[in-house]
Amino acid sequence: MTTPPGTPEFAPDWSLHPGAILQAILDERGIKQADLADRTGLTPKHINQIVKESIGISGEVAQVLERALGLDALFWLRADADYQAHVSRQKAVSQLLDYAEWFKGFDRPTLLRHGIIAPKEAKESAAEKVLKFFGVANPAAFEQTWQRPRVSFRRSQAFDVVEQNTALWLRLLDLAGHAQEAAPFKIGALRALTKQLPAMTNLSIVDGFTVARNALAEAGVRLVFVRQVDGSRLSAATWWLTAGQPLIGVTERHHKPDVFWFSLIHEIGHILLHPKRTTLLDLEGERSEKDPAEQEADSFAEGVLYPADASASIARATTREQLLMLSTRLGIGPAIVAGRHGWLTNRWHVGSSLRGKITESDVEAMEDISGTRRIADLVPGTENPAGSLAP
Repeated sequence: MTTPPGTPEFAPDWSLHPGAILQAILDERGIKQADLADRTGLTPKHINQIVKESIGISGEVAQVLERALGLDALFWLRADADYQAHVSRQKAVSQLLDYAEWFKGFDRPTLLRHGIIAPKEAKESAAEKVLKFFGVANPAAFEQTWQRPRVSFRRSQAFDVVEQNTALWLRLLDLAGHAQEAAPFKIGALRALTKQLPAMTNLSIVDGFTVARNALAEAGVRLVFVRQVDGSRLSAATWWLTAGQPLIGVTERHHKPDVFWFSLIHEIGHILLHPKRTTLLDLEGERSEKDPAEQEADSFAEGVLYPADASASIARATTREQLLMLSTRLGIGPAIVAGRHGWLTNRWHVGSSLRGKITESDVEAMEDISGTRRIADLVPGTENPAGSLAP
């Protein structure tokens, strides 16, 4: 049965119980609750419980009200559903207020920069947006999904790691990685690519990143730049989107090209040497002499960037000019040579002018290349869906 002609379309007030609507209709038509009970076959108690807003309207009751009052059963079911949704929403808002302390653990500038929350947004609304960004229902689910199974966050006595911000950076990486296209992973192609990496360090940081990103994509490795998040202390990370799709994330930490390139090649080493499909984070101050995987990745990066006798020659240099000559002879960027010299000798002043700096414009350019400016648009269910929930 359809709604009678002239019946206004139900425009719900989300707090209006269907029992209030029923009482208003009864009053308008001069029908008593007992009369409605006779017409519907429901008990007077049942009718009164609906009117008193003690119970809702089931599908069966909606059908008998349609016959007795001429209002479509869907009208009653929608009214009931709208009210229940309102009640659920009110309860959810109350819970979100309890999540305020958890929400405060995230770096607000990062949340704003990527469009995850809006300026001056109410804390309960902002907390809900962060939960949706991570694809979880509550803080406990966030910890279970984004901290415990994926990453064993290591702690240092010398440094504090904000675990929530590390997870925030990883979620940004995850979303951007899924949005990037890449060929199927081919370990042989990646191994061959390492021979081209030293020459890339001669390019500007943005051009070098672009070339490395495209070359890695051809080998089936996705490379994404995600601006560092305060408190995470991340230089880079290896993240497996699927069992067969590796992703490398890099940041601008320390704003030095030599650190950038060494961190990137270090992560490539993890993919080649430790293909166990695990997440590996390059955290400042966390590399342990007892961690053979990190030592092996460091040795790999050194072997890619510097020929067997290069480190000894770099260490013997005493002037900026000698470092430039070594850069030309070795075919690697001056910043790489200068950084290596400082690390080997602790005489950073010799090549300080050669190390260069990753500027804010460089950071923005690499964000544009990686598509990580307003990454909240990539959250599943938004206008431009992409990405995945962490398994």
